[in-house]
Amino acid sequence: METGGHVGLPSVTYASSGVSVSRELVVETASLFHSLIDQAREFVRGAAAPAPSVGEYVRGALRALAAGWTDREDARRLRLALMHNFLNVECCVSGTHSMDLVALAPFGEYTVLPGLDCTFPGGYQGLTNHIMASLPEDMIIFNKPVKTIHWNGSFQEAASPGETFPVLVECEDGGCFPAHHVIVTVPLGFLKEHVDTFFEPPLPTEKADAIRKLGFGTNNKIFLEFEEPFWEPGCQHIQVVWEDMSPLEDVASQLQDVWFKKLIGFWVLPSFEKRQAPRAQERAALPLAQRPVHQGLLQLRGRGQHRGGHRPAGTAPARGWRGGSGLKKMQGSLRLVDCVIEVHDARIPLSGRNPLFQEALGLKPHVLVLNKMDLADLKEQQKIIQHLEEEGLKNVVFTNCVRDENIQQVIPMVRGLVESSHRYHRQENLEYCALVIGIPNVGKSSLINALRRQHLRKGKATRVGGEPGITRAVMSRIQVCERPLMFLLDTPGVLAPRIQSVEMGLKLALCGTVLDHLVGEETLADYLLYTLNRHQLFGYVQHYGLDGACDDITRVLKHVAVRLGKTHKVKVLTGTGDVNVIQPNYPAAARDFLRTFRHGLLGPVMLDRDVLRSSSRADP
Repeated sequence: METGGHVGLPSVTYASSGVSVSRELVVETASLFHSLIDQAREFVRGAAAPAPSVGEYVRGALRALAAGWTDREDARRLRLALMHNFLNVECCVSGTHSMDLVALAPFGEYTVLPGLDCTFPGGYQGLTNHIMASLPEDMIIFNKPVKTIHWNGSFQEAASPGETFPVLVECEDGGCFPAHHVIVTVPLGFLKEHVDTFFEPPLPTEKADAIRKLGFGTNNKIFLEFEEPFWEPGCQHIQVVWEDMSPLEDVASQLQDVWFKKLIGFWVLPSFEKRQAPRAQERAALPLAQRPVHQGLLQLRGRGQHRGGHRPAGTAPARGWRGGSGLKKMQGSLRLVDCVIEVHDARIPLSGRNPLFQEALGLKPHVLVLNKMDLADLKEQQKIIQHLEEEGLKNVVFTNCVRDENIQQVIPMVRGLVESSHRYHRQENLEYCALVIGIPNVGKSSLINALRRQHLRKGKATRVGGEPGITRAVMSRIQVCERPLMFLLDTPGVLAPRIQSVEMGLKLALCGTVLDHLVGEETLADYLLYTLNRHQLFGYVQHYGLDGACDDITRVLKHVAVRLGKTHKVKVLTGTGDVNVIQPNYPAAARDFLRTFRHGLLGPVMLDRDVLRSSSRADP
C-alpha cells in the first residue's frame, strides 16, 4: 500500500550492512523528515524563502538539528542515512535527480493527490477506455494534428451565430474549432521546440521562459523476477538504507559506480504474488539512459556476499531467507512462554489480524483480547464470537484497558488454558509466562499496565508510544501478578497487519495502526464520513453543529474548520496582482475529525459490520 508517494505498512528496513533497522528509529526519523518537508511547503504562503532550493533548506535545518543530537556516532550516521533515503523518496515524488533542483518558494504549490495508489490490471489504458465508454462515439477526434492555438481573440462559428469565442484551435488540415477554454496537454519537449510558433499571439514572456527553463523529471522503474520470494510473507515494501550516505555530505563519485544507491526500496507487486515467479519492483529518480544497469544490479547483489553472509536489501539471497522481522523474533520467544495473548482492536475484530500469528503459534495456548471495547459498537458481539470460534479462536475476552473493564478475566483464562494443556507438567509453585503479541497500536502496552494495576497495584511497566508500533520501553520480563506468579513478555519488534484490500487498509488506518500521513488525513476523514453515514451513525452532526447528515467531506471539513477557527491565509495570483484570502485549513479539520472519532466522541462504531453481515449471508 503506497500513499501520497510515500510508503505505508507493512514494510521492513535494512541497512547496507545487512542488519535490520528498528521500526522505532524509522518512524521517528520519518516524522522528523516530514516535518521539515511540511515546513518547506509553507513558504508558498508568502514568507521569504531562506534558501533557493528544497534540498538546501532541508540540509540547513537538518544540520542545525543534528548539532544537538547526543547519539553515538554509529547511531547518528544511521539516522542521517535514513534521512538521505527519505530525500531520495522525495526526489521520486518530485521527479527530480536532486531536491537541489526543486525551487523552495513554489514547492508548496504542488499537492500529491490524497488516497491510495491503485494498480490497473490492464495498464492505464483501462482507465481511458472506461472514461471513453461514457462519451458519444463522435466526441473524440483522432489523427487531427493541431497547427496553431489562437487565443485572446474574438472568433465566431457558423453553428453558433451571435456567440464569440476567445480561443480558436487551427489544425494542419485547415479545420478549426472555436472554444471558450482549451486545455493543452502536449509533452514538454514539444512545447520547448514550438513555443514560439504554436501559440498566436506568443505566450507571455514569463510563461515562455518557464517552458524553456523547465527540466524533465524521470522516475525509472526496474522489475526484478525471482523464482521464489526472499521476503517475509505479507511484506509489501523493503526500504534500503545506505549507511555511507548522508544528506550533509557531498560525495563526488562516478554515477556508474553509485547509481544503485539512488534506489529507495523494493515494492512487492501484489498482482504477481500468486504466480510461480514473484516480482519485486525497484524505483529510483535518476537518469539511467545508457547506464550499465544490469552490471550495477549484479554489483548490488554481490555486495552482500563479501560480508560474512550479510546482504543489503535489494540483493537476491539464498532460497528460504527470512529477514529479522517481528514475526521471526516472536517465534524465537515462543519456547520461553506457556501461553500467547494476542491483542487486537475491538472495532475491527475480523480485519487486519495477521494469519501468520496462528500458524506460528503451533500448539501454544492462545487468548485473543479485543481491546478498546468502549469505542466499539458491540450489539453483534455474539456474532463476532461465533465468527472467531469458526476460525478456531475459542478464548476471547473484550477489554477496556483505560478503565480496566474485564481485565480481571485475562489472568484466570491464561492460567486455566496453561494448566489444561497436555504439555503442562509442573509443580504448583512454579511461575507462568505469556507472550503479548499484536499489530501496532492495539493496546499491548496498555494491557500490560492494566494487568499490573489490577493485580499488583503498581504503576506502568511499559510507556505507551504516541505513534503506531512504538513501545517506548520494553522490559524482558514484566511481572503482572503475584498469585499466581505470572510474567509477560512484550512483542519484540513490530508485527505487520494483514491488508487484503484497500478498504481493510483504510479501516486499519482509522484505528491508528498505520500513520495518518501515509494515507492522508483528508482521505481517512472521507472514509470515516462514508462509514458513519453508511451505518447511520450521525453523532458527528450534533458534535459539530451541522444542519444535518452530509456525504460531502469538503462541506463537512469546511464547517469543522470554520467552527474551530482552523483557517489560514492563502496567496492567490490574479491578473491584477496577488490577493490574500482566508481559506479553511482542511488538513487541520480532518485531523480534528479523526481525533474526535478515535476518542469515542462520535459514539461507538463497529467497522467490521459489513464483514459480519457478509459471513452471515454465506452461512447455510
